[in-house]
Amino acid sequence: SAEPDTVSIATAAPTVPAPAPAPRLLPAEPTLGPVTRDPAGQARIRALAPLMAEVALRHDIDPLLLHALAHVESRHRAQAVSPAGARGLMQVMPATARSVGLTQDDRALLSPEANLEASARYLKQLQARFGNNLRLVLAAYNAGEGAVERHGRRVPPFAETQAYVRDVLAVYAELRRRFAGGGA
Repeated sequence: SAEPDTVSIATAAPTVPAPAPAPRLLPAEPTLGPVTRDPAGQARIRALAPLMAEVALRHDIDPLLLHALAHVESRHRAQAVSPAGARGLMQVMPATARSVGLTQDDRALLSPEANLEASARYLKQLQARFGNNLRLVLAAYNAGEGAVERHGRRVPPFAETQAYVRDVLAVYAELRRRFAGGGA
């Protein structure tokens, strides 16, 4: 199926609490490529799925989008630290965490709870700025909202950002195909 260009990051589910989607996110067969083919990768995803579902529900974000981001950002590794200083599961920069109201010290971003909370808040902030244009939200998450604005509210022509947007959308589309029936 085609990659979505304009899609809400919100869930398609009603606002009335529904059964946690975590079991849906935990198929018996590997689904996210190489990371889920190894037992450690499968264990990370299984351990994080309930928390990711909870954060997604609280912030009205599709949990499959959070999983796609976590896969591309860190392969669901809570202790990941990039050379640029991005931390944790969702590779949140400390300054970004502070900008969304998480004033804990930088080491706190290695906690999945704090990292997912910062990421979800930032995603919603980006959605408020760029609407339901998921490509722009993802580009801004990777390169910064200023870069998206400087390039005419388009995905910046940076190879890393272009690949990032393509990769997240591809993983997200695959997850939606497998677990959400392809629609939303």
